[in-house]
Amino acid sequence: MRQVLRLEALSKRYRAGAAPVLDGLQLQLNDGEFLAIMGESGAGKSTLLNIIAGLERPDSGHVLLDGIDLRTLDDDALTRLRRARVGFVFQAFHILPYLTVLQNVALPLDLLGIARAEREPRARQWLERCGIGALWHSYPRELSGGELQRIAIARALVHEPALLLADEPTGNLDAATAGQILRVLREQLQTSAASAILITHSRAAAQTADRIARLQDGRLTPEVP
Repeated sequence: MRQVLRLEALSKRYRAGAAPVLDGLQLQLNDGEFLAIMGESGAGKSTLLNIIAGLERPDSGHVLLDGIDLRTLDDDALTRLRRARVGFVFQAFHILPYLTVLQNVALPLDLLGIARAEREPRARQWLERCGIGALWHSYPRELSGGELQRIAIARALVHEPALLLADEPTGNLDAATAGQILRVLREQLQTSAASAILITHSRAAAQTADRIARLQDGRLTPEVP
């Protein structure tokens, strides 16, 4: 099975003398695997996602995405790799209010230089897969939290990334809507064959993943799903 992500001895601290946020952390994620990471607030979960995405640099250790060591890339190369190989689903949605639903979902394709004639049909297709195809012409202010999160999932997967990173994607939603969103997320991961890391405080959300790990004292330890 192909290895999508490998973290080797990853360490990070924010000031000299402080306890490390990450301390020799190790992780392997294979093609199509869905991992949930749990942990207390301040444990370093979002820091870990930022380092995996190349938005932050570790103090030491290595992040290998599709076999590429991120430490060997400059900022421009990291941006190109992130646009092509990583998708994001954020707790706060980060849907652009001045773009339509279709334009929001098509944005990753636009950034990759894909022609409008191709990117709009692909965006419409992913909106249909996420159950919101009829909303393509709407603006974010007209939509519910659950609809916005479905848009975020479609946008994160439209360019068929190798790796999806989801940071508390159901944290702002009620239990019923959160359950719906997690089912959509799981279905679309299977459709796209993407690997995924879900950051969550919710045991119910974590149990939708293939495996669960807890981030504590800077390291990941496996838990029973």
